[in-house]
Amino acid sequence: MLIDDMTIEQLLELNEIICERIDYLRAKQDQNVLAQMHIGNQVSFNTDEGRIFGVVIKKNRKTVVVLSEDKRRWKLPPGMLTIVKDI
Repeated sequence: MLIDDMTIEQLLELNEIICERIDYLRAKQDQNVLAQMHIGNQVSFNTDEGRIFGVVIKKNRKTVVVLSEDKRRWKLPPGMLTIVKDI
């Protein structure tokens, strides 16, 4: 069946299935990142202000609290964070 041939009801049902799958994959990705992350890890993330660097100060079930270099606290989903590797 082509998407052009689908009714509004069929499209809404397909949309719901797609959104549920996206939510599942994001949650799985967040769990994997969270499992690798520890308090004290140096991390970075992107904002409208640019790339921010900080340290993990707290891990929750769905979020991580980061203290940035400018002493601001950020509560973020783990999928937004990248662990900074020491070189």
